[in-house]
This record gives sequence, C-alpha cells and structure tokens, in this order.
Amino acid sequence: MLLIASISGCDDTIGSPSGGASGTPTQNDLEQGQQIGNAVSGNQPVTNTGSVSFGTPQDQLGDPSFSSGAQVARIDTDGDPNESRAYDGSYNPETSGTLNGQSVDSSQYAYVVRNAAMAEAGVQIGDWALVTNVDTGEQVWAKVEDSGPAYAPAGEISEAAATAVGIQFQKNSNTIGNPMVTVQAFAHSGSIPGN
Repeated sequence: MLLIASISGCDDTIGSPSGGASGTPTQNDLEQGQQIGNAVSGNQPVTNTGSVSFGTPQDQLGDPSFSSGAQVARIDTDGDPNESRAYDGSYNPETSGTLNGQSVDSSQYAYVVRNAAMAEAGVQIGDWALVTNVDTGEQVWAKVEDSGPAYAPAGEISEAAATAVGIQFQKNSNTIGNPMVTVQAFAHSGSIPGN
C-alpha cells in the first residue's frame, strides 16, 4: 500500500523552531512539548484538589506515639470517586475509615495511611496525625483514615494532604520530584474533635 501525504499552507520562511538557532528548540518549545506530553500520557500535575479539612484538634495532643522521620511522600487516591485503576494500579474505591458512612475521599480530606509501625504504636483509624513537608515546613492536621499493607512505608498521604503541604503530583499518583514528609500520629486521639 502506498500512502502519499501532502502538507498545505506550510510557511517555509521560518527555518528554525520558534526563532531559535537552526534545529535548537527554545525553552518555550521545551515547556510546550512537556505540557503536550503530560496531557497525552495522563501525567498532568494536579495542583488543586479543593480540600475540605478535618480542622485542627481542639485539645493538646502531647507527644506523638509515632513519628516517621523523613520519608518520600506517596499519594493515596483511595476513596476518590474520580480515580480509577487505569491511573493508579492500587486504587481502591473504599477506605478503612468512613465519614458519615461513606469512604473518605482522598481528594477532599487530609488523611494518612496507617502502616504496621503505626499500628504497633497503638495508632488507630480516626486518630489525629500531623503531616509536614520537610522542604517547606508546611503542615496540615490530618486523620488516619486508611490502612496500607504490612510492608508499607510511612509517608503515604491523601491527595488533599499533599496539596495542603504544597506537594504536586500526577494523575497516576506519582509525586513530582521526591518530596519528603514526616508523619506524626497520636494514638487514642480520635475522639478529640476538630475546630
């Protein structure tokens, strides 16, 4: 089969991309190419999830019963009705914790995922946690609202928690760069209301 293509309306008066040296793309060309590539691949950064906060604990919590130390942030999309396994292979429409009988929406509520070390420290679903972006110092109070596998590292946070502490991530839940967070959790604090 022979395929012949013709391009009409081509302006051949410009011999290089965006006026740069012949064959050398400008910074603008590179940025536009990256934006197009991200849009096509589904890796467009998510910059605003419209977080609804649990608030801040009304009482002093004392010392944390668990502190992760600096960990690479991982994004948990569970409970977000707009997510699917097509983007996040470990996506689950449900979370371990519930809010008004429904799964906790990762895009709306700042939460952390409980791992085995947290459980050993007595941290339960519904307890308070403090997430800190190590690089910027930004913090958000969150609740422990999901459980991960026994081998899961600390540092898995909801989309809303990531946004609240200035961490950008892609639709597939990969973070942009390797942002570091600390997670401090407070055992037996779940009954303390937020304001």
